[in-house]
Amino acid sequence: VFKSAVHMADTTYWYTYLNTPSDEQIFEFILRQYEVLFDRYEDGRKLLSSNSNKQDQKLVEVSFEQLSQRPIETVERIYEDLGWTMTQEYQDKLHAELDGVKSYERNRHKILAPDLKKQVNLRWGPSFQRFQYEMDSDEG
Repeated sequence: VFKSAVHMADTTYWYTYLNTPSDEQIFEFILRQYEVLFDRYEDGRKLLSSNSNKQDQKLVEVSFEQLSQRPIETVERIYEDLGWTMTQEYQDKLHAELDGVKSYERNRHKILAPDLKKQVNLRWGPSFQRFQYEMDSDEG
């Protein structure tokens, strides 16, 4: 996620700056942005789980790996878990969308410097543990 965010910052954020930030400022923004988003997500998740009416609980968590490797099955599970009906029209649109991205290749990112990798693991560690992601110690 960090390397993808750095790539996005490097390729798109430049169009929005009024001044040129340092790499350190960009990295801090990315690290902090993720921490804020994760904290807000966890607050919302806890709110849902404290709801006494479990029938109203509408949270389905999926990993990027699940969605990217088995998109049809993952979307079907989401619909089932939410109690939704997947129409044939939606199935057709989903298949068409997936056919349109068949040749998409994920970005290949540079290996993180050890000190930056350490910062990411330290600051994002709670989310890695929560979602049972391995903290990458070799590749970044």
